[in-house]
Amino acid sequence: MARIALRREPLDRAALAFEIWPESTEHQARTNLRKLLHELRQALPNADAFAETGTRRVRWLPAGPSEVDVLSFREAIASGDFEAAARLYRGDLLPSCYDDWVLEERRCLRAAAVGAHRRLAEAAAERGGHLAALRHAGAVSRLDPTDAAAVRIQIEAHCALGDTAGALRTYHHYARDLQRELAIEPDAEIKALYKAIPAGPPDQHRRCASDPEAPPFVARDQEWHALAKAWDMAQAGRAHLVLLTGEPGIGKSRLAHELGRYVQADGYEVATARAYQAAGRLPWGPVADLLRSESIRRRVSTLGQAWTGELAMLLPELGSTVSQSATGGADSVSRRHRLFDAVCRAIAAHDRALVLIIDDLQWCDTETTEWIGFLLRAYSQLPVLIVGTVRWEELPDGHLLPKLADALQRENAVTVVATGPLNQTSTAVLAAELQGVKELEPELAERLWNETEGNPLFVIETIQAGITSAGEQGILTPTMRSVLRARLSQLTDGARELAELAAVFGRSFSARALAAAMGGSEQLAEDHLDELWRRRIVIVRGQTYDFSHDKLREVAIEMINPARRRRLHRVVADAIAREYRDDPTAVIAQLAAHYDQAGMAEQAIGAYRMAGAQAVAMSGFDEAVSMYRRALALLTELPVSPDRDAVELNIRIALGAPLVAVKGYGAGASHRLYERALSLCSKLGRPADPPILRGLGLARLQGCRFDACDELAQALIDHQSGDRVASTEGLYLMGVSAFWQGNLVKACRFLKAAIARYDTTRREEHLARYAQDPKAVCLVRLGLATLWSGDPARAGAMARSADGHAGELDHLMTSAYVVTYGAVLAAMAGDVPRLEELLGRADRIWQHLSERYLKVVLDALRAWLEVCNGSGSGVDRIVRAVERSRVQGQTLHLSLTLLLLAQARGARGELHEARAAAREALAWSGQCGQRYLTAELLRTDGELSYSMGETVDAFSSLHNAVDAAGAQGARWLALKALHSLAIRFPDPAARAQLAGLAEELPSGHDLPAFRAAEAFLRKTD
Repeated sequence: MARIALRREPLDRAALAFEIWPESTEHQARTNLRKLLHELRQALPNADAFAETGTRRVRWLPAGPSEVDVLSFREAIASGDFEAAARLYRGDLLPSCYDDWVLEERRCLRAAAVGAHRRLAEAAAERGGHLAALRHAGAVSRLDPTDAAAVRIQIEAHCALGDTAGALRTYHHYARDLQRELAIEPDAEIKALYKAIPAGPPDQHRRCASDPEAPPFVARDQEWHALAKAWDMAQAGRAHLVLLTGEPGIGKSRLAHELGRYVQADGYEVATARAYQAAGRLPWGPVADLLRSESIRRRVSTLGQAWTGELAMLLPELGSTVSQSATGGADSVSRRHRLFDAVCRAIAAHDRALVLIIDDLQWCDTETTEWIGFLLRAYSQLPVLIVGTVRWEELPDGHLLPKLADALQRENAVTVVATGPLNQTSTAVLAAELQGVKELEPELAERLWNETEGNPLFVIETIQAGITSAGEQGILTPTMRSVLRARLSQLTDGARELAELAAVFGRSFSARALAAAMGGSEQLAEDHLDELWRRRIVIVRGQTYDFSHDKLREVAIEMINPARRRRLHRVVADAIAREYRDDPTAVIAQLAAHYDQAGMAEQAIGAYRMAGAQAVAMSGFDEAVSMYRRALALLTELPVSPDRDAVELNIRIALGAPLVAVKGYGAGASHRLYERALSLCSKLGRPADPPILRGLGLARLQGCRFDACDELAQALIDHQSGDRVASTEGLYLMGVSAFWQGNLVKACRFLKAAIARYDTTRREEHLARYAQDPKAVCLVRLGLATLWSGDPARAGAMARSADGHAGELDHLMTSAYVVTYGAVLAAMAGDVPRLEELLGRADRIWQHLSERYLKVVLDALRAWLEVCNGSGSGVDRIVRAVERSRVQGQTLHLSLTLLLLAQARGARGELHEARAAAREALAWSGQCGQRYLTAELLRTDGELSYSMGETVDAFSSLHNAVDAAGAQGARWLALKALHSLAIRFPDPAARAQLAGLAEELPSGHDLPAFRAAEAFLRKTD
């Protein structure tokens, strides 16, 4: 596809075929191209809109619904628009491909990018634009570390900015790269520049004057210089993340916003957002706030309609003017990445460096955290600095931020700044400035230090509350809570009541929203807000207000007696419900939280159920599980009745799909969920609902309890409802169970029956109730059975068809299942390139899921691939995958991981350990009746035995492998077993049997196993 898309002119089919397959015959090359174009049409929705694939020529349609960045880059270079070219070039063309034509294209594009950045750097240097010169010259150095002109420009720019350290760093990096790449030293001109770098430069990061309305900003020199260094990197074209860590009130947010003021004073733009803990959490919240900020909102309007259409998912106000057709049938991972890309493009729409500040990342949603990682990797040359404040100790279990920070540290893309308390001297200086005196009284300074322990917010709040050395006021307590209580107690009654109401809102609030909740006038609300603002209880954020610190909100909530708090939550819920009565989905999670806190259990249960369904639709499985579980907890507060049991049953059925996505069918939590649902059906006197039977069936399957699984599958097929969806799921379950047991004929019969029974008009019901689409799943599993039966090409076509169907569905779990079993198929076929491709896609999909048992398979396959590529470390990773496969109730893939371990250890020469793994797998397979790998395990055991000199055991195992494969009708496994037998124990009968089988197999002739057998037959002919 890339070969076609990178050319505007039509390509002759014959010439294109020869160019891609120069070593093949003309007929074979044309056949290969025809097959490739067919696969392109299958994989690309509405392919004719993108490409013209006629009988004589092939052409990418430039007017089609696509954007080819390489072509846009070339046009920008040709037109002399080097700024646009620099923005468009994001890295090497197809970095994982090493075809000759790609290498040449890559070299030309890289050279053009170097030329564009060099021109821009020279132009910026001539006009005194030192920051722009640094950014573009730095880009040249990253593309060509030995470019002397770029180094000269950077050293001169650093010196002009007074950044001696930057100039020295540039020279030393250049000298190191020259020595490493060319074994030479810098030339005389660069050395002269180096010697001329001045010593002891002035500090180019002097702080700007403090905000007169804000508390004084003292000390923090070390933290400030870390921020300034990160800002330097961002200005030089290296996107960077700074994490400001520390306890509440320690000054993280103040430090971040002081940097924002410093940056704005230099003419740069800043956008701010904040994550919230309370009252429901929807995906993308902070990102949407950033996009709505003044700095970025202007940039959104400059994007094309396609990108604006993507952003309409986050900014509904854009939806009325934008077509969503561009997303087409893209799968959920592609859509997510396209949305990531759209947000990044909005930020990149202006070439000026930018600071993004996000407060309280510990409460940030998964999508926002993933987007931060995406920007820093996919847009690594963007001049943007993201500054996030975070309290590590308050991170929820499983939060992505620590893992992201670890990965970015290895890439030098993050700076973690630990913000600690002020020392005693700095505490006294801060307090003195707050009081407007030159020096604090020693007694007061000592007492203040003992009470606050250097926490800046404690110091500020304590001084503003009126602390004295004599302790005349009853507010001198050792905790911040008592200080904040004293401040809130000084408010007038109206202002305090409004603060309590605002605290109950849990998020930013407007005068209008508060007035609606109060039932009073907006003017009265604004009067009270004015008092809160003057006392710095609240601050202004655009058109809304927020508490100046979240701890103030917490204390305000605590000061409300429980009865009044419940009433206020009811008032807020009613106000929100009225405001969003036409479409409550945007605030349903908030509504659920308020109903919950108001003690309105029935309304909260309904809202949590709606919020859970909404989260599932957005692939927010963790949030959905949390919502449904809270609904179940509230349900226990209602009187016991059949109606309550019926509601519980429905919630548990709805919880099944997201819980499986998070935990897997074999997990104890999933098993308990469906067992409880089954007992509820019995209690209600009604037959078990199909999702319960299917859930329990798959749980039995994960534990290799195949007979119990088959009983539940038959119950689904025969369900008294006669429901077509239920019977389709039952046929699928019966088919996969048969495959695991090695019954290929039965497996193919039931899997084909499931595909035939599948009703396209009801696929949404499959997804909502059963967590995956049975047609896509059955196709890829039928592909595995077809490979075993001896037709690898047809098997691969089925897997690709499953892949295409999953892509059309836009369903994460289905895509994850299909790509995982597609990778198993590729591994068992020995198709290493296809395996590498699928594992790469699996990484992108599975990062959004936490389901365990299939991840074990992928981890084992990745490690096995490392072994195939010559890495010894892969064996240790397979060992870990085997241990994880032993978990009770999730042993379905123990045989496969043990097989991979045996083959990997054998490749490393660890024959005894390898054979032990193979024998364990054979014992386990016989014990549980999972026989689909019996022939391959016996073959592996035979080869290992032969290598150890145990020829009797080897002969027995290889003969048994041939017999086992023949009994199952597994001709692909039989081919491998016969070849292993015949090459080690020459026998005319075995050779003749191998030759006959090779003649029978309709495909797979290009795969390693077949080529090896064919070579043996030619050699012994």
